[in-house]
Parts: sequence; structure tokens; C-alpha cells
Amino acid sequence: MPEEFTDPPDSDSEEFGHLLLLGADLTESDFDLVTPPADLWDRIAAGVSLAEPTVLADRRDSGGRGGSRNSGRRIVFAAAAAVLILVAGAVGIGLVDSSRTSTEVVASTTLDVLEGPATAQAKLLRSGDTERLVVTTENMPAAPAGSHYELWLVDPKVTSPQSLGPMTGSTEVLIPASIDPAIYPVVDISLQENGTHDHSGHSLLRGTLQ
Repeated sequence: MPEEFTDPPDSDSEEFGHLLLLGADLTESDFDLVTPPADLWDRIAAGVSLAEPTVLADRRDSGGRGGSRNSGRRIVFAAAAAVLILVAGAVGIGLVDSSRTSTEVVASTTLDVLEGPATAQAKLLRSGDTERLVVTTENMPAAPAGSHYELWLVDPKVTSPQSLGPMTGSTEVLIPASIDPAIYPVVDISLQENGTHDHSGHSLLRGTLQ
């Protein structure tokens, strides 16, 4: 009568339990690692690949205690790989959540109406080293034929307006690293003739971020 399978030895159970305790003790501070080692996944994949033929051999030899012991070790290895995957996933989720919560409103303004029926508000958002300008407009009609609206950041003395591109209404734009909102804090919306690149001098809305 074949010998019945036995549970993995206590040493394996203790090792598995230790892995579970490590996972349970993880805190938010453990998710500070941004970049994992470059060869982490290669090592895991190589370990799984090497384990597969051993598992098959264990099944053939499962009638003996040695086969049962090796099977237990394979279970512990699989559990370790699973813990690594779960931790990596948790780190990824933590990074995503961090990127969402780290966005802050640095400055804002309600633009003064210089001409026309439109009104607008602007917010300067910062996320890490990235800054974005969010402009919310109301009652902005379509630009006249042959022209368009353009969004600018301007220095207080209006010596060198910096274009952030054409706009048709509410918009959100990435501020290039070459433009410092501290030097160009004035948000300006102008009416431009198509094909022009310099500020037309025809501003419709303007306000200073603060």
C-alpha cells in the first residue's frame, strides 16, 4: 500500500510563516522604493523556470518522504514569488496614489476682462517637477474667421510674452521647463491673426497668478 503524503516539515512551515509575517508587517514607508533592481524580474523568472522540472520530479517521487519535503520547498518558493509580486503591486499602487495626492495648487487668479463677453479663471498646478496651467473659461465665443485665441504667460513688464499655444476655450497645458511662472506670472489670452507668432497686443483677458 503506497505511503500517504505527509505535510511539509516544520522548518518549511516556519519559513512560510515567516514570509507571511514579513508581508503583514509592511507599512507605507516600505513603499518608498521607486525603482526596483533591474534584474529582479529576471531572477524571479529564472527561479520559476528552474523550479518547474524539479516539481515534476517531485511528483514522480511523491511516494517517499524526500518527495514530500521537496514539494514543500517548492510551495515555499512559490509563496515567496507571490509575496514579491504582491509587494511590487502594492508599491505600484502606492506610487500611483502618491502621484495623485502630490498635485498641489501653487497659485491662481481670476482674469480681468479687457474686451468681449468671456470670463476666465486660471490655476497653476505642480506635481513633482511638472507644472501645468489650467484655464477655465465661460461665454467664450468662437474666434472670428482668420483668427484664433492664444494663451500666454507674460512677465510683469510685458517685455517677452511666452506662448503656451492656441486655445478655443477651457484648457490645460503643460508649462515647458524653460518657462518659470515666477518670472512670467501673468496669464494672458489674446486674439491673434492666424499665422502670427508674436503677441498681437490684442489681449482679451489678463490676470496675475498669486
